[in-house]
Amino acid sequence: MNGKNGKTAGRLTAVALAAMLGVSLGMVRPVQAAETDWRAGNTLVAHALGEADGKTETNTKEAFLSSWSEGFRVMEADFTYTSDGVLVVRHDFEENGSYYRLEIEPDGPLVMNSQTYREKKAVYELTPITAVELLGLMVEYKDVYLITDTKETDEATVKRQFQDLKNIANNIGAPEVLDRIVPQIYSKEMLGWVKKIHPFRQWIFTLYQIYDPDYADIAAFCRQNGVDTVTIEHTHLTKQIVDMFHKQQIKVYTHTVNRYKQAENLLSMGVDGIYTDTIKPYELDWIGRTPPRSTEQKTVTAGEKNITFTTLDIMGETHVPLREMAKVGSGFSADYNRESKVLSLTPWRIFHSIGNEVGINASGRLITEKADFRLVYGGTDTGLTCYMVDGEIYVPLDKMMSLMLG
Repeated sequence: MNGKNGKTAGRLTAVALAAMLGVSLGMVRPVQAAETDWRAGNTLVAHALGEADGKTETNTKEAFLSSWSEGFRVMEADFTYTSDGVLVVRHDFEENGSYYRLEIEPDGPLVMNSQTYREKKAVYELTPITAVELLGLMVEYKDVYLITDTKETDEATVKRQFQDLKNIANNIGAPEVLDRIVPQIYSKEMLGWVKKIHPFRQWIFTLYQIYDPDYADIAAFCRQNGVDTVTIEHTHLTKQIVDMFHKQQIKVYTHTVNRYKQAENLLSMGVDGIYTDTIKPYELDWIGRTPPRSTEQKTVTAGEKNITFTTLDIMGETHVPLREMAKVGSGFSADYNRESKVLSLTPWRIFHSIGNEVGINASGRLITEKADFRLVYGGTDTGLTCYMVDGEIYVPLDKMMSLMLG
């Protein structure tokens, strides 16, 4: 069957089959990020999409992918327009701004046209992205929230920026991605302007553009208008300010912090989260906080066996190491063809080394990347997306179980 109904029926069939076989599925329906509070478990926000190969403030594709692999699930991005009106992910086109930081030689007018923008690598090798490409990445990485830094404060430009984001989401066939966009507003008026474009689920009032903010007035405005987070530059924060916002049930994030001791002090003050270029989620235990991602030991009943797996949530689904799946049913052997990038599993065989063991590390950082190979089981392409986690191959537990016991 094709279409939405066919997919639903196929999923129900898999669940029913697993139930008949005595299989306890790890997760029936993946949890979408938009169903939860973006702040839950996200103490750190990747500033300007984060760090890529030691380079910061790049707003590039590599920064997004690197941040995701390191465990960030909330990223902030800057937006501006090219000379021909394309919304792109860059802080600015100023000679002493992004041109300088990204080591790009201005060629002609400072504001690039869209073609030049796409062709000019940031810091010699990193890939610039447009708003279309960034939202496309969010469709692929469906657990990522995006905080906007659009910077502009006049009504016409603000409306144009958010109308463009809405149009892009609709044009790529993914209007649901808007539920994972968290607009930063810079004034009380801006909230109304943006709401006329789209009823975003969550908001941030960021104060860096206000010279002398009246914190009590801003807290009252946020409480009355459903804005549940403010962002304040860290040198302006005191415990009294944080406590005052908390009394109004408003969380406080701060920017941009790259020193561990400074981050530790701010969190001890009661700050709820930090925008950072370089501190990684897996380093939170260094400053007395629990990293947001960890593996869990879970025992699953598969037929007549009780099997304990090392599990990890990836994209809202329970994943386990491939080598542990070899304990299910009759088991399988695994062979990897480097030329075709195909990992073939043959049922009723014994699992042996497949050559990736050297690349497995025990850091516990859970650095996660999408695998670039196709997974074939019993001669049939599974269509499953696999992940490399600290060099170990991870597969979705419930889907693999259904394949192996079906």
